[in-house]
Amino acid sequence: MLAFGVAVCAILLLSGAPMFMAFAVGGLIIITLHSGFSLFNMGIFFFDFITNYTLLAVPLFILAGQLLAESGMGKALVDLVGSFVGRVPGGIAVVAIITSTFVGSLAAQNLAVLASVGVVLFPAMLEAGYDKGYSVGSLLSSSQLGFLIPPSVTFIVYGFLTETSVPKLFMAGIIPGGLLAVLLCVVAIVIAKRKGFVSMSITKTWKERKDLFIKTLPSIMMPIIVLGGIYSGIFTPTEAGAVACIYCLLVGAFVYRQLNLRNIWGSAVEATRLTSMILILFCGVMLLGRAFTVIGLPQWIGNWVVTVGLTPMTFLLMLCVGFVFLGMIMDAFAMIALLPVVIPAVKLIGIDPIHLGVLWVIASFIGAMTPPAASALYFASAMFKVPTIVAIRGVLPFLAITVIFMFILAFFPQLATWLPGTMFR
Repeated sequence: MLAFGVAVCAILLLSGAPMFMAFAVGGLIIITLHSGFSLFNMGIFFFDFITNYTLLAVPLFILAGQLLAESGMGKALVDLVGSFVGRVPGGIAVVAIITSTFVGSLAAQNLAVLASVGVVLFPAMLEAGYDKGYSVGSLLSSSQLGFLIPPSVTFIVYGFLTETSVPKLFMAGIIPGGLLAVLLCVVAIVIAKRKGFVSMSITKTWKERKDLFIKTLPSIMMPIIVLGGIYSGIFTPTEAGAVACIYCLLVGAFVYRQLNLRNIWGSAVEATRLTSMILILFCGVMLLGRAFTVIGLPQWIGNWVVTVGLTPMTFLLMLCVGFVFLGMIMDAFAMIALLPVVIPAVKLIGIDPIHLGVLWVIASFIGAMTPPAASALYFASAMFKVPTIVAIRGVLPFLAITVIFMFILAFFPQLATWLPGTMFR
């Protein structure tokens, strides 16, 4: 029954059927053949899933990201960061990476980060003589840091599905996210030196930098308010999403004065579209995961790992390779179907689910930049009107350092687990 259900799922995927349909049909076949499962029960299952309180944070943070992209916060951060680091080789690319790291902590959504930073910096890169591939590569790779920098929608989903603390996951992403941003900056500087790209020509006095900091302060305060409220116990991650929406709305409308009724409505429509796509995919994924659980696949994998005698590190490296490969052929959120299957085995042999969560997130955005199913890569290529092959060549150096960092993180779990361990005792 497992083989038949998986075969049907694979055939539907290869035929071009929507992913949620392939997962749902495959899962329904497995459950029905095993123990019987009515369509009425499936409706109840889906309704209970999408009305879960924790998952309400997903549309809220997506809406906050859309409002941020329209609010002008990204432009203010670009000016501030550029005043400090713009003079280094490849300065505009370095500004893009650092700004994307900050904006990722505001938007909680990688495409919103790419849009808010890229619309400002991509034309500036071309005007400065940077080639299109390098420009897209630096913007695209740094925009994916939003997966790691809290608050992160991917961590919210991972925490929900694996019953792992979302606040701990948020803290676990800070050090890896910061280190990866530094490595991407190093790659950008090395390439810029080799190709002779110029730095930014602007020079700011300390008074001008102070004025820029004051102007940017409302943007900087957002992650402090959101994360501070979560860790102080003032509100939950879901309530933090609502706070983020209200904050972006007020700052964008009354401080930066970029938001009006037209782009607020546009942000709400786009957030609704993205949320609908994600939730309907989650429904299919959850049904397939439920089917795997019903037939005992997680327990079988756990027993196999113990019987074969795999060490935790060996199993973890196998999962990293598997996640990267799956990310190349399916959407990052579709990979969630594997989590309920492997988590029991992960816990059985002593791997920290928080460590695995950070590795899974990194593998997810590696997949989002790696063909053939490189959703973020294709989005950036279309957004900046750059041929896909040019975008692929430009992102390769940044992708390589990200893959290397993922395996470094696998060998040194303390990079992900130390900070939440010190804050939650």
